[in-house]
Amino acid sequence: MEGKISRIIIIDAAQKLEGEKSGEVAEGTGVAIGGPGVDKYKVEEVATKYKVPLDAILIKESIEDVISAMKKEIANSVDEVIKRIKRIIHENTKIGDHIIIAGIGNTIGIAQ
Repeated sequence: MEGKISRIIIIDAAQKLEGEKSGEVAEGTGVAIGGPGVDKYKVEEVATKYKVPLDAILIKESIEDVISAMKKEIANSVDEVIKRIKRIIHENTKIGDHIIIAGIGNTIGIAQ
């Protein structure tokens, strides 16, 4: 791909806090990747080097949600995630910009 990457949007699951509902959607900045941190560090290192802004969209879920079949509340959050992706793109990029949308883990299909 020719040209500079204008923005990276990462979608992943996040541990919900007490009182939060499974399927709630949150937004932030930076790389939202769980695990040991090596992947997260490398993405942030390259994005910082090339001054590429990072957005994170998170779908809240419980530990029980992680180890069981996907609940309807989580599946239904996809429409909200797509709305937020579109808003971020419209507000922060222009026509012709190159954007990376990365779905991590089970959220990989949202980027399609």
